[in-house]
Amino acid sequence: MKLYLSRINRHYLRFIGVLVPLFTIVISVVIYALNDASFSFLTHYLSHLGGAPKGAGIFFNIGIMISGLLMIFFFLNLSAYLRRKNTDMRLIYLSFISGLLSCVGSFFIGIFPYSIEQELHNFSASFFFIGGISYCFLYGISEWTTQGISKLQASSSFIVTLFFLIFIIFTAINYFNPELFVEQSHITEWILSLVLMFWILEHEISMTKDKINIRKKS
Repeated sequence: MKLYLSRINRHYLRFIGVLVPLFTIVISVVIYALNDASFSFLTHYLSHLGGAPKGAGIFFNIGIMISGLLMIFFFLNLSAYLRRKNTDMRLIYLSFISGLLSCVGSFFIGIFPYSIEQELHNFSASFFFIGGISYCFLYGISEWTTQGISKLQASSSFIVTLFFLIFIIFTAINYFNPELFVEQSHITEWILSLVLMFWILEHEISMTKDKINIRKKS
């Protein structure tokens, strides 16, 4: 009974880890847009929500910190899922470490919002994005080379990797030349966030179905 409850708790924790950033971003965007007419997906980065008015900034920062911690459960579960599928352990470890790096970055983005400490915020964000592009690419390879996992699911990891890469390229160019790719850099981050959340949800559903099938066989 205790084991069953423990599984239920971990299951809910993982889904909460997906829902927290979604609700955090949506609510923060609504509050920001209602109180600042200048807000736009073409002129603001996602990180700008950390300095949003009327308490939305605090709400966003706390939500990002919580989601960073909860996402560790997602990566642990994904690693266990790949282990059951007999994926190369080296790929599993490298993927998990990359995911953990991204979680650390996400947590400290909330600790250091751009409106308070820009340099530390950018440093934290670099952990999130470097970890993000790494774990998506590595999990993609892990799934592509593992029997029993669909190529479509593996391909979704490479698609998210591509969006990470596009955003990093646009942002790097814009950093060195502020007049270039301003709007593209902003909008790409919003699209990336949406695609990433769908990727996490899709993987969570696949892992849940896999566990249900295992229980039916046993």
